[in-house]
Amino acid sequence: MRRAWGEAPTELCRFIVDAKYEILTAKHIDKLKDLIVDHIGIAAGAAAGADSSEPFLKKAVQALHGGGGDRPLDGLHEGFDFDDTHAASILHPGATAIPAALAQAELSHSDGKSFLLAVAVGYEITTRLGRGLNYGGYTRGFHNTATAGIFGATAAICKLRRFSASQTADALGLALSRAGGTMQFLANGAWNKRLHPGFAVHDAFVGAALAGAGAVGATEPVEGAHGLLHAFSATGTGEGVTEGLGTEWGFAATAMKPFPACRMTHAAIEAVVNVAAREKEKENEETKRREIDGFTVELSPGSFPIVATAIPNKLRPRTVVDAQFSVYYQVAVAWLHGVGAGWAMYEKLGDADVLALCRRVTAVVADDVRDFEARVTFRLRRRIVHPLGEDEHPFSREQVHNKFLGVTAACYSEDRQREILDTVERIDTINVDELLQIL
Repeated sequence: MRRAWGEAPTELCRFIVDAKYEILTAKHIDKLKDLIVDHIGIAAGAAAGADSSEPFLKKAVQALHGGGGDRPLDGLHEGFDFDDTHAASILHPGATAIPAALAQAELSHSDGKSFLLAVAVGYEITTRLGRGLNYGGYTRGFHNTATAGIFGATAAICKLRRFSASQTADALGLALSRAGGTMQFLANGAWNKRLHPGFAVHDAFVGAALAGAGAVGATEPVEGAHGLLHAFSATGTGEGVTEGLGTEWGFAATAMKPFPACRMTHAAIEAVVNVAAREKEKENEETKRREIDGFTVELSPGSFPIVATAIPNKLRPRTVVDAQFSVYYQVAVAWLHGVGAGWAMYEKLGDADVLALCRRVTAVVADDVRDFEARVTFRLRRRIVHPLGEDEHPFSREQVHNKFLGVTAACYSEDRQREILDTVERIDTINVDELLQIL
């Protein structure tokens, strides 16, 4: 006998099943296209260039396929830590929503509009659950991208498979048992974080397949006593999870990153780069930029433990992951070298000048600094309220495309790059197979 929850689905299940393409505005559709371009660029670029992709993860994926095939490493692109972020939920929603929707669209031969809607639904479920987990997820030691992301990936798959509310409820209930991903990778700069999205998407497909075959999932996987919000967060609440669901798209606040580092370092990077540029122009001497007495970076109570704790692998990073999560390294490199180098900034690991300047960066907690903000004190004080990429300080379409062209230069020809951009732009008028053939 089917349980009551399957017969009277929760608001989340109703939203996943009932959402229609027509509730997306032109602005939402444009934002989805930008997010998809950004994701494809980072996934392709990281598969070709991240230290964890070639040959290590690529060999592992091929081994899982029986040694054959050359599938792209979609979902493993957090190797660059360049993927989109959602400030209110403190996670990377596209890292799971887009790969899940793209893979299911391939299996279902879906049209572009259905694909865009599934991506939107995946983002929305992920970001709303991330808001429910809030910083309490990190306090408990979990990575919101992974724990909330499996539910968003499941939602995107269920939408494209046209699951009923009961099947969707079962898929979400099963997803709970596969949710995971801890922050322990910070201890040694490990690659676990880069794999979290791939694990989540893989397990979302397993759960959806089981639910589609009739397997019964746990009831109340989000709000239950041992559900997502209580098991994976020290301060989890239902606040923001269902309010306005179906009429308001919270995913639209997702930001695209200008720098390949943890988002919590970006405001400090931008503040330092802006002042460094003015100082260089005023003094016209590169050496003057090395004579700064030091910096004090004030961060929010939530950001500080992730990027600024005074431990050896943040004060003196040894791996790329260490450096991506070190405000000390990011500020030092930004002051000395700017941000034009992109991924090449991590070639400065071990650089004597960078390490010397790291020692002159002091990070402190400031209760009046909001999450993702920073206040940097040196010769003058500058506060970045909204880092570049947020809705209040957004990327233009040109900036989105330029980022794509930059990160994919090593893996796509100029003609192929332009073909991908053109195809995503008209994705709502074609079948997704056309995009997949190009990729």
